Amino acid sequence: MAAPSISRSLKASLRGHFNGLAGLNNRVAYRLYRALIASFTALGLERLLLNQPFSAEEWPDRVSNFTLLYPAETVDLNRPGRPFTADPFLRSCQDIVEGYLSRAAIFTCEVNSARFAPKNGLVFDARWHVVVESVLDYQRYYSFRKTFRPRRITKRSGVFSSIQHPWHENNWHWTADSLPQLRSLELHMQGRPLTLLMSSDVGPVHRSSLEAILPKNFSLEYVNPREWFELETFVLPSYVSSRASAFFPQDYFDFIRCRTHLALGTPKPAIATGRYYISRGRARHRRLINEDEVFALIASFGFKKIFMEDYTFAEQVALMRNAEAIVSPHGAGLGSIIYGEKLKVCVLYPEARPAGYFYTLAIGAGHQHFCTNSNVAEHDDFTVDLAALRRVLTDEMNLSTVC
Repeated sequence: MAAPSISRSLKASLRGHFNGLAGLNNRVAYRLYRALIASFTALGLERLLLNQPFSAEEWPDRVSNFTLLYPAETVDLNRPGRPFTADPFLRSCQDIVEGYLSRAAIFTCEVNSARFAPKNGLVFDARWHVVVESVLDYQRYYSFRKTFRPRRITKRSGVFSSIQHPWHENNWHWTADSLPQLRSLELHMQGRPLTLLMSSDVGPVHRSSLEAILPKNFSLEYVNPREWFELETFVLPSYVSSRASAFFPQDYFDFIRCRTHLALGTPKPAIATGRYYISRGRARHRRLINEDEVFALIASFGFKKIFMEDYTFAEQVALMRNAEAIVSPHGAGLGSIIYGEKLKVCVLYPEARPAGYFYTLAIGAGHQHFCTNSNVAEHDDFTVDLAALRRVLTDEMNLSTVC
């Protein structure tokens, strides 16, 4: 696949800067943006901006020690003897076609004299060409804001890596995109030492989850997110899950879940009985318009309302391990279901045709997935059909009322 042109990269870089200028009238910002493009082009200063991206998988000769951990595969999500047409979610899901999910190859490679930006996880080679797998793919690379080359850069000798992500503060992306990469790095290093560089603005819950499963041969260093590094060797892990998916190989689930329980000493209950409703009542979007009515209904089935942000990481893990059933609107808090076992998970989707990531995480982790659907956009506030929810709770999840 040919790399996109420099002019496209230049325009995307400048567009990102102007998108972030607060208080400027859009028309004025656009005129300035066009003027800067013309000026940089006329002066031949494109070299000051980020150069063409490339794929390490497509161009393995531009990296070293390319190691294929899992080949690309098509995953059959259909239940035995039950075609996708019998599963209401698979019929409506926009990312899973006829019950089949495409998963990209999982690999690691090494970039020599790498340039690394801790703020967003971007990795460049010695010629300032960005490796697109450091942010997933070409689409994601061109969708978020680029930056100019740094005026200062810190040189470090040794072997380094990172699981930094442009949206690391989001619990879903941290769980689906960042943490699984640690397993790939462990497989690549095979007991050899490695220094993991992470942005110092990683929050306490995510720090705790990372430190719980950090391999013993890895050292962890939190650095200034605005400081750029030139690293002798950077081990780059590809993303384990594809876009809108969190269906990992089984050893990745075991790596995250089992090591976390072992590190935290989370006891396994004889019978998990907790029923929790994860509320988005404090969020800025995708809230339930009729949340009071929804909770009144599910409270009769023994559900307790919780806000995930009120709990430490260890408390979140304990909640999930002691849970029998989870009900939640589409939201990042559902990433924590990875720490539960054989959960019944009901996702309240705002869309009629939702993305597949909560389904794939649930099924991959050994849970059951159930859902209700509204008919608005993904980020809109929405109303849950109470009759449909009651039917899911009783007829599909086989839950009984407690009062």
